[in-house]
Amino acid sequence: MRRRDDAQERILKSIHELYERGPSPGAGSSTSRTSIGLLDIANDALLRVKCFKPRKKVSAMIIGNHSAGKSSFINWYIGESVQTTGVAIETRGFTFVTSGRKRETLKGDATFAFYDYLEGVQNVEGLNANIFTEISTSKEKNFSCVDIVDSPGLVDGDMCYPFDVAKVIESLADHVDLILVFFDPIGQALCKRTMKVIEALNENHADKLAYYMSKADQVEKEHDRQRVLIQITQNLSSRIKNSHAFKLPTIYLPRDDLTVPIPNAIEEVCEDIDRAIRLTVQKNLTTMKEDCTRIEDRIDQVIKTNELNKKDNLKRSLRGIALMLLGWVFLFLSIYVAALEICATPVIAHGLRTLLPRVPQLEGLLPREGQIRWSGIKHGGAYSLSASLITYFVIQYIKHVVWRLHTLLTKKELARLQQYKRYIAGFMSIREGLYKDYFAQLHQS
Repeated sequence: MRRRDDAQERILKSIHELYERGPSPGAGSSTSRTSIGLLDIANDALLRVKCFKPRKKVSAMIIGNHSAGKSSFINWYIGESVQTTGVAIETRGFTFVTSGRKRETLKGDATFAFYDYLEGVQNVEGLNANIFTEISTSKEKNFSCVDIVDSPGLVDGDMCYPFDVAKVIESLADHVDLILVFFDPIGQALCKRTMKVIEALNENHADKLAYYMSKADQVEKEHDRQRVLIQITQNLSSRIKNSHAFKLPTIYLPRDDLTVPIPNAIEEVCEDIDRAIRLTVQKNLTTMKEDCTRIEDRIDQVIKTNELNKKDNLKRSLRGIALMLLGWVFLFLSIYVAALEICATPVIAHGLRTLLPRVPQLEGLLPREGQIRWSGIKHGGAYSLSASLITYFVIQYIKHVVWRLHTLLTKKELARLQQYKRYIAGFMSIREGLYKDYFAQLHQS
């Protein structure tokens, strides 16, 4: 069992590292020499593919009324007393219990920095002083693959919380993989606040919820336990979805001093956590394949678009050159008309005729009177000059609009995209190896 847990932990961490840093040296991929993470490729300015880094651990949140045994279960599961337990309402905030190399306690700001998905609740008033992280070195069960979230005990009456408990629970439910609901058979198992939270969670997270009647060893008589189970089931029936598959096992922390045997399904809780880990491993492997495919498709799209832009730029350049040449024709025509009009003024025309020799061939080149030159149209030269200039500027504007070229990728950028494709192929190869490892551990005892 330990070997199987180690394999799942390794696969989850490997996927996380592939997104963050890329293949480690010796990973059996051609990308090992110059590693780059999948997220870095996706966030490249040329691609901008939206990807999210899969977490390397499963998250399980425990909710329920106070004294339901939430903290006691966590201590039992990890084999270490990291949470305070007792009849009083000990847990008034949220505590994230996770495995690590060193025993440590993180407070509000450090916890928000440690879990980036808590950004959505960071601004909830009063939460910062009531959220903690307990890092334990325990290797019990499957603890190395799971983060357990201990929530405040839910009670009715005048109990005043320093923050909106229901809002935070509903927000965290968006990010956790499993929600364990514990009911205390002696305390306020049917408290309205607990039922309202369960009803809200069922709207969007019914598939994550698992229900248990905790502390079953405190009700030794079978008919009393059945009565409590019926009461809880009746209260939940109108608030939950998929009630036909509803289960409410009885659990309690193992003990040897029981006078009568009481059914204990606490191993089912562990199995639910293990199942969530297995499903997360499969989900992360599938997500990795989908992200690699989307990035590869985006690379192909960018390269194809660049080729199309290159062809379109050629067409635009040819049209622009044609318009430029046409513009020059009207510009030279404008200069010619302007020169004729200037030379036709009486002073300049008289000077030209006086200075130029009397050569018959030159007589035809000298400007004549405007009435004769423009077929009798008064101010014909001014009209011709205006028309040619207007046409020139219109052509210039059209050329400016038509001759707008697409920005093309540089040789360096194209080489980078081709390198990314090789990286993606390496990622997919590593993913296939992880899948083989996953299938292999399924057959281990």
